[in-house]
Amino acid sequence: MKRLSFAKDRTWLGLLAAIALVYHVYFIVKAWRQPVLLFGDAYYYDHSAHVLNALHLYAYWSWGPAAQVTPGYPLFLALVYRLSAVLTPSHETAMHLAQAVQHLLAVASSLLLYAIARFRLPRYASFLAALLWTVYPPVIYANDQLLTENLYIPFLLAFVWSFLVLVRDRTWQSFVVSGLLLAVTTLIRPSVAPLLAAPACLFLQRKTRLAWKATLRNYGLYIATFVIAMIPWWVRNLVAMHQWITTDLDAANPLLFGSDPTFYKDTNISNGLTYAQQKALAIHRIEEGFHTHPLAYLKWYTLDKLGWLFGTPWYNTVLPRNAGLLTRLTFAYAHLHLLWVIVGAIGLAVGFGMRYIRWLSWLTVFLIVVQLPFIPINRYAYPTMPFLFVGVGAVIYLVTARARMRKVSPRRATAP
Repeated sequence: MKRLSFAKDRTWLGLLAAIALVYHVYFIVKAWRQPVLLFGDAYYYDHSAHVLNALHLYAYWSWGPAAQVTPGYPLFLALVYRLSAVLTPSHETAMHLAQAVQHLLAVASSLLLYAIARFRLPRYASFLAALLWTVYPPVIYANDQLLTENLYIPFLLAFVWSFLVLVRDRTWQSFVVSGLLLAVTTLIRPSVAPLLAAPACLFLQRKTRLAWKATLRNYGLYIATFVIAMIPWWVRNLVAMHQWITTDLDAANPLLFGSDPTFYKDTNISNGLTYAQQKALAIHRIEEGFHTHPLAYLKWYTLDKLGWLFGTPWYNTVLPRNAGLLTRLTFAYAHLHLLWVIVGAIGLAVGFGMRYIRWLSWLTVFLIVVQLPFIPINRYAYPTMPFLFVGVGAVIYLVTARARMRKVSPRRATAP
């Protein structure tokens, strides 16, 4: 793809936007009629947003300064709550407004996914990939909850789009925009921070090595933009926490539970331990496990965790007894999840040989690998699904292209 032509793509983009908007508005209205349930992480994000607005203090599960999580999502919630307070003091309304904004961001995510796929795939395949993601039921399930994924995914997709523009154009502006979007995405979920090294892969190309000075200068701008955007968070941590905190302090707990093959049974493993003690125990368990049972732990940190991450959709596990037809259809479609994972993985595997798609293939591998040391729950695999749907689009494109070639070949054979 040279450039996304809005003159040629606007029909596909307009159709996708209309479908996504109507689809999400339906669920916005439906969600507004039900109470917002806060549990687990959502409860603490809500608390953090309240403290930000009331005391101008960044906390998490206490009323004092904290850095358990990066500030992106709590800041987003605090902003939405403040806007809601202009109209009504109702906290329930504020949470519903947050849900609505998340659903609208999901519409933007669908359009971004189309734009990403269009770097290599034709319009129909890009449209189908984005449409399958749009109506994937876990998207609705996620956006009805006050959790980081709903802000992380649109910014992750925006970063990926900007990075593909960087690969295509190699201008200093594209490096700056990509570095800025990576920093914002890191402040929402820090697992993407190692992608700061991603542009270094360009030096594997002969074309880049011939123009190494310009690329090195642009790469410096990429890093500098990232650092400048991160400085306020680093300074805040030095002032409020009196220590250097690059991203957050919350990795120790999921690392500890990720070291336990029976994590779903042994839920008290972290009781009474500080973050430092949890991290030390996790490292000890990992070292001991690989020393005493190397094959079993290798299997746990690869095949077993992949099964836990991708084996089931992040969705309702049980169909309600009196569920209507639409609920039954969405439940059935959600549980086609494994089909999309397998077909998408095949598409991304083939995509290693396709221009631009190979970057998505490597990104998906990266997102999976960085998750393997931690607790393997299907919620953490959910952000990789947009790229697997691009893989599905790649398979659709390759199958239709093969079918067209077979259709044309006999005609050529009989030609005089």
